[in-house]
Amino acid sequence: MKIPSQQVLLAIPLLASPAQSYPGKHPRCSAGDACWPKEHVWQAFNSTISGRLIRTFPAAAVCHTAQYDAAACSVAKEHWTDSFWRTNQTGAYSAILWELGEKGQCFVNTTKEDRCDQGIVPYYSVSASGVKDIEKAVKFADKHDLYLVVKNTGHDHLGRSSGSGAFSIWTHNLKGKEWHKSFKPKGAPFNVSGIPAVTLQAGEQLLDVYKAAAAEGVTFAGGSAQTVGAAGGFMTGGGVSPFSHFYGLAVDNVLEVNLVTAQGKAKTINQYTDPDYFFALRGGGGSAWGVITSVTYKTHPKPTHIRVGIAQLNVTTEDARRVVIEKTLQALPDITEAGWVGYGLYATEKTNPTAFQVIFLQPNATMENFNKTFEPMNKIATLPGVTGGAVSYVFPDFLEYSKNFLRDPNIATNVIDASRLVSRQVLTERASDLVDLMFEFPTTGPGFNSIVKVNSDERDNTSVHSSFKDSRALISYSVDWADNASEQEKKAAKKTSAEVSKRLAEIVGKETGTYLNEASPYEPDWQNAFWGNKYARLLSIKRRIDPKNLFALNITQGKDNLATYSDNATDSGVTIERSFCTTCGSSVVSENKGKLPGVVIVSCGTIDFAEGESWGPPTMEYFCKRKAAWLTTSEGSEKFWGLT
Repeated sequence: MKIPSQQVLLAIPLLASPAQSYPGKHPRCSAGDACWPKEHVWQAFNSTISGRLIRTFPAAAVCHTAQYDAAACSVAKEHWTDSFWRTNQTGAYSAILWELGEKGQCFVNTTKEDRCDQGIVPYYSVSASGVKDIEKAVKFADKHDLYLVVKNTGHDHLGRSSGSGAFSIWTHNLKGKEWHKSFKPKGAPFNVSGIPAVTLQAGEQLLDVYKAAAAEGVTFAGGSAQTVGAAGGFMTGGGVSPFSHFYGLAVDNVLEVNLVTAQGKAKTINQYTDPDYFFALRGGGGSAWGVITSVTYKTHPKPTHIRVGIAQLNVTTEDARRVVIEKTLQALPDITEAGWVGYGLYATEKTNPTAFQVIFLQPNATMENFNKTFEPMNKIATLPGVTGGAVSYVFPDFLEYSKNFLRDPNIATNVIDASRLVSRQVLTERASDLVDLMFEFPTTGPGFNSIVKVNSDERDNTSVHSSFKDSRALISYSVDWADNASEQEKKAAKKTSAEVSKRLAEIVGKETGTYLNEASPYEPDWQNAFWGNKYARLLSIKRRIDPKNLFALNITQGKDNLATYSDNATDSGVTIERSFCTTCGSSVVSENKGKLPGVVIVSCGTIDFAEGESWGPPTMEYFCKRKAAWLTTSEGSEKFWGLT
């Protein structure tokens, strides 16, 4: 049996009582469905938002017959891998996978007459200019039962801001920064003192914020990319920062969030106005909680300087390569204890002489601190078959560091990550197992998307996975495929991603989670991996604030042929979330419907069957290309639910 691919809604009902669950619904309306609003309805809606409705196409559509524009095509070709350009396009995403899906084609390097599919780019988008536009768009989506997604910059490893035939709210053009000397959240008691802060509109991007922070003489604890939105999914997914050792994650610095709710109403959410809602926003992921219009963050004093440490270890033998990888893994915890934050890459392929390279930084660090902390790296460089070492550089502020080192990796690719947080104990005692995994999957580009001991003073007040308390790094294995990859190659890459996630969980412990923003969309244990013991509380909050489940958190690949909806088997008291796959053109539900009394469903997906393999009813083996729906109960057992 092969690893399943999944589509997940955050709000998978856990309660057996139908009265407490979501109402049964058909799949939400997408472009092409009979329920999709007529064109005159769209135009009437457009008139209420000052003509800000956009018919959205993939970024390369301007290079193909239907939408051909020679000048625009030339620009697209020139800037295809430019993250600044891509974030300014309504239909462009940082990853091609989340623009075209697994089967779509629309590229700048093909002929004008070649295919240009819509892919999974939303059909219509509202280029929001303010809160009123968003309120109207949300109400319109609710009234017409539309498949709704929210996009800011399109930086999303899980593809949550796109969807086939969807209606999108695009917040990228909401710009503005307000710096506060003394900010108090709405509703705060009289005796609460104000603190330095900044309010960022949803469309603000990190590099622009860093420039403004430098001018203000303060530090903003954002991420290590230039064009990621500072007040969107980066925050709701947690938000790892180069300053996380001292100031925690982005969510730990949030003081207040302004958003539009599922009811189409603007609200201010903080620890005083709605503590549970505030908890959910700080780590609950994506746009499952509403359309964020602005976020207010704490700011921090500007350091006197930023010290950077760069280490590179090269090998001349394969025996030395394994030694280098294992010993550097074991050395990382002490580096993080000393307050350094970094990012690193390993190479297991024989053609690459560099076994390990890493960059660390720390505000205000001395040369003495650097020499002491990185002595283990320099010692490793003296081992047989190893060369290299660590060097230090100093920058006057974080902005200057950013100009030299901040980049947006993996732009216009199909890269997906499989990741887990790793503790000191795992790095020191299970290093050999991690190395084995790297060599077993040599094409996965193993490395660390972050190496940091995160300040977790606020951890219990956020919905971010509790594993961050003990974590010292986020280890990640990336897979990619070419735009012209075959279905078999894509399938193999997805299988690898899911298998690596599973194997990582076995090494680090199944109770250990990951960083939601850099997780695998094929994660087999998504509930635990993303939220752990906070999942149940999130579900309860979701039911209260979004009873119709308008804002779905889709964790999926291939949204060009998947949609998720609730199916209430009221006669047995079971509420079920199941994937609705159009592999055969329509869903064929099994006769088992309503025959699982007392079962609480907690996950669902699809399983591929190998030739001659069977599971469940015997007719299932060769039905519909050997695909079947499956469900996992709260007891951990799998139940057949339906064929697709």
